[in-house]
Amino acid sequence: MFNTSRSQDVPNCLNDKQYNTKEIVDLLEPMFHGKCYLCEQDDLSNPEIEHFDPHKGDTSKKYDWNNLYYSCGRCNSIKSTKHIDLLDCCDKNINIFKEIKCLLPSVPDGNVTVTATSNSNLVKSENTVVLLERCYNETNTPLRGVTRAVLMEGLFEHYTDYLSYRRTLKDKRSSDEEKFLAKGRLKSMLKVSFPFSVFWRWHVLSDSFLVKELNSYLEFSE
Repeated sequence: MFNTSRSQDVPNCLNDKQYNTKEIVDLLEPMFHGKCYLCEQDDLSNPEIEHFDPHKGDTSKKYDWNNLYYSCGRCNSIKSTKHIDLLDCCDKNINIFKEIKCLLPSVPDGNVTVTATSNSNLVKSENTVVLLERCYNETNTPLRGVTRAVLMEGLFEHYTDYLSYRRTLKDKRSSDEEKFLAKGRLKSMLKVSFPFSVFWRWHVLSDSFLVKELNSYLEFSE
């Protein structure tokens, strides 16, 4: 998950009791950087408009602009109406990154590790950890096994790039130009607009070598 800011202008279509519209999608997609707000997967082939607080037929929640989020089909299906009282990535008073830590396994078939790192929003953090663990790891049906494999392939494609950039910085044979380019690409991966940014941020902070190399760029950890 990642922090983002919501436009204060309420779309007109919501006044007509419509939320699954082009107007809503055109606002939500850039607001969430084209990523699912839960797993951070981008270039979604199955984007969906998700209700953060399940509406269960309550029209005040169903057409509430502040309750509409950009999600992939996998995460929306897993969250369903069961997961509530979660950390809100649109809440300016919450630093999502400081609340939730995500680390990759050593192999794609391994489980992603999700942990709560703060006691400031303990119940919401723990509820969010449970949901994200399911979003990243669940394979309880054949289709979820397929979507999980696609998700992990996307993660590991970026991870191999991440390791390549790290190797370039570490390699004494790398030229100054190569190191400059590698460092710039790593910095790009730390931006919230980048796919799966929470992983690259926590992996950098767990690596003393990269912390030293990118020290001046780690404002998000402060």
